[in-house]
Amino acid sequence: MIVDVHYHMIPMMPEEMIESVLHDPIRMAKVMGREVDHASLVAKAKEMWGDPEGDKLLQSMDEEGVDFTVICAVDNADNEVFTTELVEWQNKAVAEVAQKHPDRVMALAGVDPRRDNAVDLLKQAIEEFGMRGLKYHADYGFDPVGPESYKLLEIVEKNGGVLLSHTGPLPPPSRPKYADPSLLADLGVDFPDLKVIAAHMGMVDWRPWAALATHQPNLYGDLAMWDAFAFGRYDLFCRDLRDLIDYAGIEKVLFATDNPIAQVVRTTREWIALIKDLPTNAPSGVRFTDDEVEAILGGNAVSLLGLG
Repeated sequence: MIVDVHYHMIPMMPEEMIESVLHDPIRMAKVMGREVDHASLVAKAKEMWGDPEGDKLLQSMDEEGVDFTVICAVDNADNEVFTTELVEWQNKAVAEVAQKHPDRVMALAGVDPRRDNAVDLLKQAIEEFGMRGLKYHADYGFDPVGPESYKLLEIVEKNGGVLLSHTGPLPPPSRPKYADPSLLADLGVDFPDLKVIAAHMGMVDWRPWAALATHQPNLYGDLAMWDAFAFGRYDLFCRDLRDLIDYAGIEKVLFATDNPIAQVVRTTREWIALIKDLPTNAPSGVRFTDDEVEAILGGNAVSLLGLG
């Protein structure tokens, strides 16, 4: 079973916002050593990123070989585009995709804890829309373990939900100091039953995540954005993946895509195949087993999310 725990469900993508989102796929392509034409990337983004009903998601899952996907909305209270009305509409639209396809999709709400009505928005998302947790992009400028955040995390934990929180540096205007994996340390104490996925595991700064995950039973990490180095610096990717598994444990590592953002420069099928081929293709001195691959691609997520 292939489970993608990190997919950005984008019900609506205005053309004027595409350029601001393309910076990371362009960076990924450069790391991969893949030449990309800017106009072609824009055309792909227009085609793939706006998906109000989830039809593109389901089609992609079928074509690329993904059995189950955790989809999320994202909120940024600093961005004037994200009005309260838009946040509510976006969460409802994302939730409805999961409601229509509960055997294949699970939805996480996007709520920025800095909003005055953040608690009400999250309660609505979980209690009324049926969403199963929360997605944070703390690098937008808030403390993921600050007092405002704790009010939301209490709700998520009470409802047996999941927190998917971005970790790792991104270009400005991202504020990476709020995305340091070590900031998640207090969650293991104050929210011992909260399931936490550190999106990207801090990326190149994965060791703080691994140090925490070694000791915190409910802290996991996903491989979203690791595909750039997997394709472009394969030996380095294999060494780092092997090391973090040996430190934190294979059960803590989850497959993820960051789709549909990353799909404009690589297919999901390619990413899955690279993981599947680790036992035979890893460089000399680095070894992966078939059981580890199965755990990464879906087994761990099945256990974490209770998919059965």
